[in-house]
Amino acid sequence: MKLKNQVRLIVVLTVCLAVLLLVGLSIALQEPLYVSQSSLSTTYNTPFANRDWKGVYFNDSHGRNLAVFYFSFRSLNLSLGPVITTLSFGPAFSPQLVDLDSAKFTFAAASPLWWPDIGYRVPTNGLNPAQISQTNGKAIINFQNLGFYGTGTETLDIWFGINAVGYNTNHSVFLTVDITAHSPNPVLIGHSYSGEATFQIVAQPNGLLTVSDTAF
Repeated sequence: MKLKNQVRLIVVLTVCLAVLLLVGLSIALQEPLYVSQSSLSTTYNTPFANRDWKGVYFNDSHGRNLAVFYFSFRSLNLSLGPVITTLSFGPAFSPQLVDLDSAKFTFAAASPLWWPDIGYRVPTNGLNPAQISQTNGKAIINFQNLGFYGTGTETLDIWFGINAVGYNTNHSVFLTVDITAHSPNPVLIGHSYSGEATFQIVAQPNGLLTVSDTAF
């Protein structure tokens, strides 16, 4: 019996030492030893009557709001543009559960007869996208490896407009927002997240620009 107890004690001590070693290694490297990946669901807010802005909340499987994104026209949009447009994105607060790793904004035309016209205004805070491209009816603004910028809300302005062959019908451009994020300061087990949201920007025959998350 005494030998069995000694064996059990050795096993318990070995397991405890292994756990302590793993925890210490994770802390020393400041990296989790395992990362789980989850997809975020989306909840869109209700726009004002004039539909010149729209927002989305990215939620985890527990319904907690982890990140936010807002799109708004800042000037009178009584033409096909371009008009000053603000994009705002970042982790949700109270409490802050994640840091953002990347944010990608893709503007894609719904028809070859019109296409998005994007002008990027370089922000004064030093945040610059890794990719800015505009070709084949698609414009992309892509921020990768956000680092410090992913810990707070970032706001940038663009010039947005729609170039079209004709103006006697509605023209639409879809904006797809892709984000990735992770839980900060993990020990042993980390969590990474990805989410996608889609908006529709519509230019009416009179040139009025509106944004929504539903088809017109």
